[in-house]
Amino acid sequence: MPRWPRRPQAGQCGTRSPCRQRSSWREPTASPTGTDRVVGVHPNAGANIAFLGANTCFRRIRLEEGGTRPDRTVVCYKSSVRSDPCYATRPAVATTDFRQAPAADPESSLTGVLYEGYSTDAPYVVHAADHWLHEGTGVRPADGFDHLVGVEYDRVTPGAPVPAPLEITAHSPLVCNGRRSHSDSAYYTVSGGAGVFATGTMRWVKGLMAGTPDGGRDHGMDARTRTFVTRTTENLLRAFAEGPAAHHRPAPRANVGELYKRRAV
Repeated sequence: MPRWPRRPQAGQCGTRSPCRQRSSWREPTASPTGTDRVVGVHPNAGANIAFLGANTCFRRIRLEEGGTRPDRTVVCYKSSVRSDPCYATRPAVATTDFRQAPAADPESSLTGVLYEGYSTDAPYVVHAADHWLHEGTGVRPADGFDHLVGVEYDRVTPGAPVPAPLEITAHSPLVCNGRRSHSDSAYYTVSGGAGVFATGTMRWVKGLMAGTPDGGRDHGMDARTRTFVTRTTENLLRAFAEGPAAHHRPAPRANVGELYKRRAV
């Protein structure tokens, strides 16, 4: 468990650069401009990025000096952002949810999807069965994989900033806290050639071990699901290992308007 540090003294705003970061616990934290701290380089420089989970880059943090060493203290004021010394003087690094003021920049501008809820349990429903990610899986449109969506999920949210063109590869109906919605997997590319893929479900990695003795709490996912997740992940990693995905894989086919046209969810 992380140990929350003491807050900076009143009126002091740390000067260390912010960073995008995923902690080893459950707190999905990140920064406004520091994508390079996650993947080494920015996708606009040609670095492919895969988000094999959900609820990524939800909160902005910054690193400050701890004791006598730099970048040792993780600072995040969460819902108390007005108490952050940077709130008035450096709003771009004030630590709160990325989608909130004073410098709103929803995570979907990087990931393509937006975190929506917890908790849910639903089938993962394939939409773009002919996408290169699904080569060799044998899936058809509307094929489902029970329990693969959960327990947290992301979706493409009309009205939130997303890169374009963006292709939804899976569009999975669900119910979360009594409300109907969807979880989406999405893929896009940028001008530098990099590809970015997000699964939109927390259980993707668990699906790699579904139905095996090492599966642990596999939530009822079976060997069929493991085969699908494994092959799709292999396709993804092989493609991304070859270099900027746009240079050697088909371009994303924009379909957000098709799937969310006149829909309330």
